[in-house]
Amino acid sequence: MPSTTPRVFRMLGRAVGRPYFPLAFVGRLPFAMMIVGVLTITAVEQGSLALAGVLAASAGLGTAVVGPLSGALADRLGQRAVLLTLAACSVVIALTFLLLVQSTVSVFVLIAGAALLGATTPQVAPFSRARLFGAAGDAPVAMRERARSVVMSYESMADEASFVLGPVIVGLASAAIAPWAPLVLSVVLTATVIPLFAVHPTARLVPASRTQTEPTSDLDSSAAAKGLRPPATPISALLTAELVTLVLAMLAVGGIFGATLTGLTGLLEQLGAVEQTGLLYGAMSVGAIATALAMIALPASVTLESRWVAAALLSVVGLSLLLLSGDLVITVIALFVSGCGVGASLVALFSLGAIAAPADRTNTVLVTLQSSLVVGQALVTAASGALVESASPQAAFTLGGTLALALTVLALVHSTRNWRVRR
Repeated sequence: MPSTTPRVFRMLGRAVGRPYFPLAFVGRLPFAMMIVGVLTITAVEQGSLALAGVLAASAGLGTAVVGPLSGALADRLGQRAVLLTLAACSVVIALTFLLLVQSTVSVFVLIAGAALLGATTPQVAPFSRARLFGAAGDAPVAMRERARSVVMSYESMADEASFVLGPVIVGLASAAIAPWAPLVLSVVLTATVIPLFAVHPTARLVPASRTQTEPTSDLDSSAAAKGLRPPATPISALLTAELVTLVLAMLAVGGIFGATLTGLTGLLEQLGAVEQTGLLYGAMSVGAIATALAMIALPASVTLESRWVAAALLSVVGLSLLLLSGDLVITVIALFVSGCGVGASLVALFSLGAIAAPADRTNTVLVTLQSSLVVGQALVTAASGALVESASPQAAFTLGGTLALALTVLALVHSTRNWRVRR
């Protein structure tokens, strides 16, 4: 591990305070539990796995619509106002959805309720990324790039850990109490932990209407001389080829997760070991977490673009191995390799997104990337579920492998383009 890395950890610890890290991690859990919680209670209360998949996809679409908007509002108004508002709305909507799913209302009402739940469940992860990325930007120039690499690796590791723990909590709470228990627990966390995260002093690291520290044009210089802020970067300025490429890549990564989980469930059902799905799927998350940690140790000479290309190719290898194997041992190895590929891809994608984002649109870009990940997972989960039922688990793995190839193509396209100058 490079000698500067321990210094980076100490610097980040001083900047945000040690209690910040467990607070930001627990704050991720309501979002990590949301889609699985919707699936579980719908399947039990409505007695339909198909409807459960539709509602899970609806929750993902709700995230897609409102997620980027919440990031844009955070850039204009500050994270605190946005997170507190989302938390309050999410509590009300989650409790309402619990009542609806246990009643005889129409399917369209349930779809609307799930979409609203997905739209309002606070996404702590991208907001935390923005805060820590801001702290890394305050590091001395000589260690700034290393600090940003450490931040993105840590955040990806925390994301993976939360998405492993979230479904486990859902399963345990459902089995020990009732199918409604996971969403009630999520409501409690949203009403308590999210507000604490929202008002944490680290929110100042990404202030509202943040502008670049140095003028980028004569207009900006003139405005600064008069004591005025340069105008905020318009949303339309984010529709660049680079950011669109990153969003498409995030959709592909989310789809790989969804296709793999669905295919694995179908495979284990055929083998009479469906109860081991969570355990085996954990191998993919372990691979992703391990690779996120390993990314910290890579020298700066290994560019983010080259990391993404190598990671995408690794995911192709893992998915190909998964497609060709029916043996559980080889399946676990394939899942681990696939996890290594997508884990490293996530670190590279979030890092590239944070660097490419205009200084006053960091929240917008990071929340959009996070939302794209969730949307890809939700949509492909629903689609691959139909494939498994109509064809075989291998059909879902084939879809996952196709998405891994698409991720590789996007990585190659990105690495061969001359994008805008990094900030």
